[in-house]
Amino acid sequence: MTAQPPNLELQEALLELQQYLSDSVPPLVVADSVQLLMKYPPQALIPTIRAWTAAQYRGASGSSVPLSDYLFHAIKKIHMMGEFRLVAREPLEAYLGQLKQVILALCPDEDRAMLLENLGRLGESSAAISPLQTIFRQAPTEGGPRASASAAAAAAGIRPGETAAASAEALRRFSVLLERLESQGALNIGGAGAAGAAMPATLETEALAYAARSSHSNKELEHYLARLKEMGMEAGTNDIFRALAQSLPGWVLPGQGGAASPMAGMESGALGAMRRIITETDDPAEGGRRFQEMVKAGIERFNEGSLPQAVAMLELADRLVAERKVDRGNAEIVRRRLGDSLDPEQLKKKAEQPDQHALLRNVLRFFTTLTPEGLLEELKREQKRDRRRLILLLLEVHGAPTRGAAFEQLSHSIGANIGEEEWFFRRNLLYLLRRIPRDAESPAADAETDILLQHAQLGFPLLVVKESIAALGQIKDDRSETGLINLMADLEGMLAKPEEAPYEAKDLRILLDRVAATMARVPSQKVRRALVEHAGKRQTYLGDTMARLADMGTQNLSDDPGTVELLLGVIKANLPFRLLGVTLRQNDENLVHAVEALASTPVQAVRRQLEDVASRFRTQDAGKAASRVLAGFDKTGSGSEATSAVESASASLQGDLDLFGLPALLQSLSESASSGTLTLRGPKGGEVFAVLVLREGKLLECQNDHLRAEDAFYQLLERPSPGEFAFIKENIPARPDLTPREILPLTLEAMRRYDEFQEAAALVADDVLLETTDVKPTPHPTEKDGAFLKALWMRVAQGATPRDCERSIASDSYRIRRALVHWVEQGALKPQAPPASPKAPDESSPP
Repeated sequence: MTAQPPNLELQEALLELQQYLSDSVPPLVVADSVQLLMKYPPQALIPTIRAWTAAQYRGASGSSVPLSDYLFHAIKKIHMMGEFRLVAREPLEAYLGQLKQVILALCPDEDRAMLLENLGRLGESSAAISPLQTIFRQAPTEGGPRASASAAAAAAGIRPGETAAASAEALRRFSVLLERLESQGALNIGGAGAAGAAMPATLETEALAYAARSSHSNKELEHYLARLKEMGMEAGTNDIFRALAQSLPGWVLPGQGGAASPMAGMESGALGAMRRIITETDDPAEGGRRFQEMVKAGIERFNEGSLPQAVAMLELADRLVAERKVDRGNAEIVRRRLGDSLDPEQLKKKAEQPDQHALLRNVLRFFTTLTPEGLLEELKREQKRDRRRLILLLLEVHGAPTRGAAFEQLSHSIGANIGEEEWFFRRNLLYLLRRIPRDAESPAADAETDILLQHAQLGFPLLVVKESIAALGQIKDDRSETGLINLMADLEGMLAKPEEAPYEAKDLRILLDRVAATMARVPSQKVRRALVEHAGKRQTYLGDTMARLADMGTQNLSDDPGTVELLLGVIKANLPFRLLGVTLRQNDENLVHAVEALASTPVQAVRRQLEDVASRFRTQDAGKAASRVLAGFDKTGSGSEATSAVESASASLQGDLDLFGLPALLQSLSESASSGTLTLRGPKGGEVFAVLVLREGKLLECQNDHLRAEDAFYQLLERPSPGEFAFIKENIPARPDLTPREILPLTLEAMRRYDEFQEAAALVADDVLLETTDVKPTPHPTEKDGAFLKALWMRVAQGATPRDCERSIASDSYRIRRALVHWVEQGALKPQAPPASPKAPDESSPP
């Protein structure tokens, strides 16, 4: 008789079952094998269970655990595959009904009645898990069942370094989430969605994000996704990245967009899941594909206006490249090609707001074409005006690196046959040199002055000369000041002999306007005096020389009494005067310009002179101009009052929470050991919603709506709100009743709570209505405040939603939602069934 070939598939499934019973593999991994075994008669499992039970019994110390407990443990573990929704419940229950009868035959006679009773209770609510036992133990016939940590570990798929409770909780929560999806009709049961389709911000998105965050390996994630697919939702890794991206916080971590900090690079929660998805694959090509999908998801968040989320993902991508977790060649292709996918309107919007530059730089630096070198290369050949403006904006965002690159390009010698395109490009480089402030790493002032004077040669294209003149005003040294004075003299000479000039007379006067406007802003006595002397020249061909004084009105000349005296002399020289009893009018416009030149100089001599002009010529333009200047003095104060106002303004910090990021702001205040009050209010000057008091960089007090102290602080990051902030420095005295807290530990804890709150909110939504059951609620293992739990239970029992509870109970959202999720998992609470379709009103009943 020919021997039957071994059924390798069945043998592999039985081996995996044996490993599962011994806690060697997680339940997710063995789910397919259990489904396969259910196709065979229960007797097929008996040799494996008998061998496993005998080995366990022989290995037990002193055989203190009865054989029937091992049998119960085996059935319990298979039963839990249905509890965790890894195997369809109804077919599993039918299979277990047959398996129980076979198992009972293996049990010693004296324990059979107890085993039969306990097996009958498997469908009841799960009992508490004790961390001190080793297997699921049977309860005595007169008591309830007790579960062991070893069995819990097996059910949860425990691996080295994990706790049974944590792993079991992840599976329980995923089951709760699937039930929520089914009950609310979120999934199209029976119809698979198209992978790659647009991901709405719905329960499906929450389910994907939860599956990715809670899985500890790609294999576990695959099993989670398989469960979702069975329910009608098919998703690829691109959908997972997009779901995770939406669950990232809307603020930035300290260290992003700036100096490194203890919190920079944290990869818990969604970011940690993204890393695992990319790095835990043995196929480099697949890892590269997933890396590209993550970058695309980050680009999507940027294009939708979520800059902090995009920054977090692109910084993770940068770290993966630096750590060689992805192929550098593939990563470089992504960097080079995907920069064009960023929305130009979003780039423009962010670049026009200086507060966002630090974060935006992180986005730009990631993409090769958006680095200073890449943008300058594009600028050189770009023909469209709007695109050129955007490129210049983005180059400004880069700051010092752009300035250095622009100077390097301008240092190249100007050839005799330089073309129009090159001149235009140099004009844009000069513009960048002017717009980006000098810093410690900028080239020496002498070197920049040489370059600018070289490009300011009269005879070069007007656009280039104009930009060079404006840029010269940014360098405060003797050579640049002398260069401006000489340029003014050269232009005056050319206007005296226009037939020999390289430009038309009107263009020469335009250049003269530009030189004068630049000189008016240079804090140099010799430059100011040269401008006043120029204003005194009344030759018509020079244009309106007095009008060129008005730009000095933006400067406070209080520290330059010599120039003030010259300007007061100009005013006196242009006042109307009497001759032989007749008042002779001067040019009223010249007097207006002289008055305006002192508009920011509130010294007493100026005030007296302007009061005289305003009094004597109140109906004339000069008198009206003097009155306006005096009114400005009264608003800002003078002397020490003005200085005090300036100091007060510099002592305050204010801005947009969306731009600055609350964690980064708090760490900045902590590192600078600042004392004062930080006020948070809604967008566009809305109502105040939180106030924090800091003393020497530590948190002294915090109030957030109805919350106080730590709860109020945690809530700020658990539920981030857009708005504005204002920090006022002030002396904060010590309070014996309050202990200052370090900002960093509080922020780290708040960030941890944010990640866990996202998962809890996916399981128990803001607006879900819960109802009590017959199961007695127990406290969460880490919750010690009985009064808090009692108040929360009463609110829920009265019909309050989770969001209602957060608004009325003095505790942060995470703590409230954690307790509610625990009660739902325990069975003490359950979501209310959807309301039935409305019936026609009964006319006999009262309304």
